[in-house]
Order: sequence, then C-alpha cells, then structure tokens
Amino acid sequence: MQNLAKWVRRAENLVSFTALAVLTGSVLWGVLTRYVTERPAVWTTELSGILFTWVVFIGAMTAHQEGRHIRVTLLIDLLPAAARRALRKLADGLVLAFLAYAAWLSFVMMQKGATRPSPVLDIPFSWVYLATLLAFVGMSLTSALRLLGLMDPPPVDALEDVV
Repeated sequence: MQNLAKWVRRAENLVSFTALAVLTGSVLWGVLTRYVTERPAVWTTELSGILFTWVVFIGAMTAHQEGRHIRVTLLIDLLPAAARRALRKLADGLVLAFLAYAAWLSFVMMQKGATRPSPVLDIPFSWVYLATLLAFVGMSLTSALRLLGLMDPPPVDALEDVV
C-alpha cells in the first residue's frame, strides 16, 4: 500500500509540475507574441485555461491528502472526546458523500465533453474534465480509506490551516 501511495504521489507531482511549466511557457509565449511581434498566438489563452484547470484540481487533491484544506474546529474542540470523534466521523462521511457525487458529476461532464471540441485547439473538452474526475476520485478514495481506518489521518503539524 505504501508503494502505491508513493507512486500516486510521484504521478501527481509530475502532472502538476508539467502542467505548471507548460502553463508558464504558454502565458509567456502569449505575452511575447502579443506585445513584441504584434501577432498574438490565440491558442495560448485556451491552453493556459485548460492547464490551469489541471493545476488547480490536482493541487486540491494533494491538499486533501495532506490535510491542508481549511477547517473551522472551534466548536468541535469544545466537545468531549467521544462526541468529537463521532462528529468528525459524521463530517468525514458527509465529505466522502459530496466528493463521490462530485466525481460522478465529473464523469458525466467528461462524457458530454467528448463530443465537444475546444474552439481553438480542437481537442475534446473531456480532456479538461478529466482533471476534475481524477481529483474527485482521488479525494474520494482518500476520504474512504481514512474513514475505514485503512489510511492514517494527516499528521497534526500538517493541519496548519486549522482555525
């Protein structure tokens, strides 16, 4: 299980880094062609939007796995330990239900996007929606494994955004 987790983490990092590097290059090329050559490369805007979607959703999946999404725990921290655990399990279950539903909606969007090409690059929009599907499935799996006790929660020091 640890080897699989390492492989998934490396794949996430590779996809994020590659998308961010190409996104940066695309934006720079767009600026260069617009202001230096006065013949803008119109494809850079569309490519940047697609890659930004990938960076955001893969980043959201990574943040979920590391426990870096913001939580407000003021009232939960005031409860007795047993009630706190029960309420956290309930919240984790609700988060899992939301993420699974969002994954399903992403799958439906991806199917619909397969027949709709992007205006400039002429690639199916399903490639854009694939980022949302992968992210929501990844977050759902993480939530399910934690809820079942098969995956450790993130370390307490990783929860720096807890309010």
